Amino acid sequence: MKKILWTLSLIASMLGADMLGNIGLGYSRGENDGNYVTGFGTLNAIAGIGLRLEYTKNIDEHKAFSKEDVSRYGFFFTYALPILPSLTVTPKAGFVKTDGDFTLKEVATKVTDSKTRFTYGLEVDYFLNSQFSLFLGYTDYGKKLELNHINSSDLDRSNYLLGLKLHL
Repeated sequence: MKKILWTLSLIASMLGADMLGNIGLGYSRGENDGNYVTGFGTLNAIAGIGLRLEYTKNIDEHKAFSKEDVSRYGFFFTYALPILPSLTVTPKAGFVKTDGDFTLKEVATKVTDSKTRFTYGLEVDYFLNSQFSLFLGYTDYGKKLELNHINSSDLDRSNYLLGLKLHL
């Protein structure tokens, strides 16, 4: 009997979820004026708990580099916490792998680096209607990439993100 009740409550919580998930696109500006675009997809599992895959890519280069290629791949656990009917707060925690590939202008030296680390963040969603919401998010990417022969103050961190979500 307990198994049946547990199964029914699990099914009810899944069916009671407002959304199956969402996809989103956001923009962030780094500390050194770099521009980054982030795309993500979230699958809601049970009562606001979800799994998110994220990809972030720089879309321009710093003036000190002839090539700057930074990519972040993220896997997060999320929890959507409704505050008001049109406002939701979503904390997230997970892992981010950052890949960097740089070529210095002055000496044509190529440097690459890759790091995976635990990280966390928070987003605030403002629902425009039942399908779309604007969001403002923060993710702690930690210290800048530590690369040999490159002044780490030249590298960007893009912690704040502004964008649009489509709820499925």
